[in-house]
Amino acid sequence: MKYPVLLRALLLLAFSAPAWAAEKDPAAIIAALEKGNDTARLTRELAELGPGALDTIREKIRTGPSPVTSFLEQARNSIVAEQVSVALRKGLASQLSFDGQYHELGKNRAENIEALFYLLNDESSPLTLRLTSCRALADISDKSILPRLRQLYWDLLLDSRLREELGIILAIFGDTQSVEKELSRYEQFANHQRSLVRLSANVQLSNIYYRIRDYEKAVEAYEKIIDLSERILKAESQAGIPKGLLDARKDQINLHYYNAACSNSLNGSLERARKYLLKAVQGNPEHYGNINKDGDLLKLRKDPGFPAFMTKLGRLFEDEEL
Repeated sequence: MKYPVLLRALLLLAFSAPAWAAEKDPAAIIAALEKGNDTARLTRELAELGPGALDTIREKIRTGPSPVTSFLEQARNSIVAEQVSVALRKGLASQLSFDGQYHELGKNRAENIEALFYLLNDESSPLTLRLTSCRALADISDKSILPRLRQLYWDLLLDSRLREELGIILAIFGDTQSVEKELSRYEQFANHQRSLVRLSANVQLSNIYYRIRDYEKAVEAYEKIIDLSERILKAESQAGIPKGLLDARKDQINLHYYNAACSNSLNGSLERARKYLLKAVQGNPEHYGNINKDGDLLKLRKDPGFPAFMTKLGRLFEDEEL
């Protein structure tokens, strides 16, 4: 699935490379912690030592519970969170969002889960980072964190955008209570007599169903979206609306084609995925470059007919039909 331009810009904000502190001895800092000295400062200093301090911190945590264990875990989570954020930034820079985008974080499963939850629950972290951490937790798919996610979801002071993202991950894990009201609200307008209202409602439904990984329902919504969009475009073209508005409508339809192809591929409907990709590329050649890297199209790429399909798309450029 492809992010709209504005969302891509917002997602890429507020990320910067970690800056580790000057070299210090982690064992000495831990010893000072055990003496009960300025724990907040010492925990921060320990975290600032970066990856080089991880082995010492891990070894101390493995020795068993102690008065400083929680401080050590906090420092470890902070360090690992910086490492994890590299994968998050890479995903954001791709300008794509797809199921399994952050599966690689499952390799260091236990620590990465704690680091992601640390980022998610850290109010000082940029909202974009917290949102992406939530998506990564969905990809790692460990339901043991459900109680903590539910507790955070019901935090009255939680940012509404983060609550929405938490609702999505809860639904992915089987707790659909958080999205049922949203779905019900849009479904009552999905068959509204006004075309633009129906279109808007189905766009919202397709987005929610895609995000909770109910691809069959997402495909159903996209069928309605595309039918409505094409009829609206035809009517507006005949009405002679300004070219700028017409071009914007065409760009939006091309994005619908591409995202419909993604949901169809995820749902195993490869013929329809090819059909919509062809339309998307014919309308906007930029979509061609995403086909080989979008995880949503993995099933399509594994299909024996994929090379021939890509050759067909390539001929569109050779014949200058675009």
